[in-house]
Amino acid sequence: MNRLASGATAALLIAGPSQAAVLTVDTSSDAALSACTPAPADCSLRGAILAANGLPGADRIEFALLESDPGYQPASAHWRIEAQSAMPNNAGDLEIDGYTQPGALANTQSPEAGGSNAVLKVELRNAGQSSNTGIDSSSANFNAQLVLRGLAISRFASQVVLSGGAAHRVEGCFLGTDIQGTAASQTGNSGLGIGVRVQGEGPYVIGGETPAARNVLSGLLSGIVSFSVPNGLRIRGNLIGTNAAGTAAIANRSYGIDLTSFRDVVIGGTTPAARNVISGNEFTAIQLGAGTAPATFPNLRVFGNYIGTDWSGSLPIPNGRNAASPSQPQPSILLFAGGACSVQIGGFGAGESNLIAHGGAQGILVGTCTRVAAAGNLHIGHRGMAIDTSATSFADGPTANDAGDADSGGNRLQNSPDVVDAVPVGADRFRLDLRVDSAPGNATYPLRVDAFRGRGADLLEHLAQRTITLAEAQTVVSIELPLSALADGAVQLLATDAEGNTSEVGRYALSPVFADGFESL
Repeated sequence: MNRLASGATAALLIAGPSQAAVLTVDTSSDAALSACTPAPADCSLRGAILAANGLPGADRIEFALLESDPGYQPASAHWRIEAQSAMPNNAGDLEIDGYTQPGALANTQSPEAGGSNAVLKVELRNAGQSSNTGIDSSSANFNAQLVLRGLAISRFASQVVLSGGAAHRVEGCFLGTDIQGTAASQTGNSGLGIGVRVQGEGPYVIGGETPAARNVLSGLLSGIVSFSVPNGLRIRGNLIGTNAAGTAAIANRSYGIDLTSFRDVVIGGTTPAARNVISGNEFTAIQLGAGTAPATFPNLRVFGNYIGTDWSGSLPIPNGRNAASPSQPQPSILLFAGGACSVQIGGFGAGESNLIAHGGAQGILVGTCTRVAAAGNLHIGHRGMAIDTSATSFADGPTANDAGDADSGGNRLQNSPDVVDAVPVGADRFRLDLRVDSAPGNATYPLRVDAFRGRGADLLEHLAQRTITLAEAQTVVSIELPLSALADGAVQLLATDAEGNTSEVGRYALSPVFADGFESL
């Protein structure tokens, strides 16, 4: 079946079953207007999706709405589509591109230059039952691909649903906010919904590494939530919990990202272009694990994100400070799945470190999970510890080192380094002699010790690493540091075993240095 692309620029796309049709939305009506001819007002978004479902090949939906359309909003110069029921699922490969509406502009700002300056012109808003879903890839066709870009979508139970095994992409959308990305689409706690509901295997890409791909997921219950075990999910370049400018919170009332049982997932990446800003979420920025069932996250990596700051990384936009329940602050990143989670949060390769800042409680809480490699991050301004390993799913404060490290819990309650002595080395360096009391039967060797310049509970700058071999287990070893390591008051020390179990922070404070006469150096 052939279809005419609608509107003033209509073109007839002819012939074979693999050729795409272009269906142009020319009315904000929610009726199933699916003729999509050059005649005016005969192609609604609902109708265009239904029409595409009846066509072979990969189809594309564009927009050419006029100011005379009833859905035009003069104050904001955009068009609003009020959905009275759930939007139809797409049954074939489909691209929906809101940036085709005249006046719409994709974001051009890099992460180093700001948030998103995108200008959206088409808003899809739920006006019916709170259980209605927005753009939904669920289909009897497991391999039908959805590419969605350039729409503001809000007030649905889920603004976008990703299902099946195709490589869906969600790019350049504002989910949960008004058309400008300056405020939540609705106030209050009811009916906020989820930004992207991950319902299938994937691989899916939410955002991307170009400015035009950056999404805003804010003013929701949660930004991205999984209800399945996707493989290959990529969450990159998004603003989750902030306004489009990346300068202030538009709080998600629960989580920025809430994932369970994933395989090969990357949140962020090793280039600035892949950086997510995950800030202003009232509970955790990233939660890994749900309920009491054990879950594993093989090869899940969280790299290069700004968590708890503005787009520049310099101003606080805290996570975990729930205004409705200030006595129950939350960690910025929470793992409580049970079992071997096999997660890497940050790292020491180029671009891998996350900036985790200004959290309402701990920076990272590892409760019951093991193999959470979390040493390679910077931490600033948390109200709690940078890293808390716990035997339960709840924070329990500093865990004292135990003889031989026989205790168990989050990250096996890996013992942190104990400083035995500090010795000057030349005019501007000193040596820390330290010991990690982990018996070979209770930790996997080699261990690694990482030293940071610290201030209070902050980890401000990574300075050095020292590997402890099996032959050196439970012996005193040394790490050499510049005297400037103590410029802010402390050296922070982390131990990580070969399976990725990172300890809580061990600290060597400034006051013993003065007591030992270092002030003359």
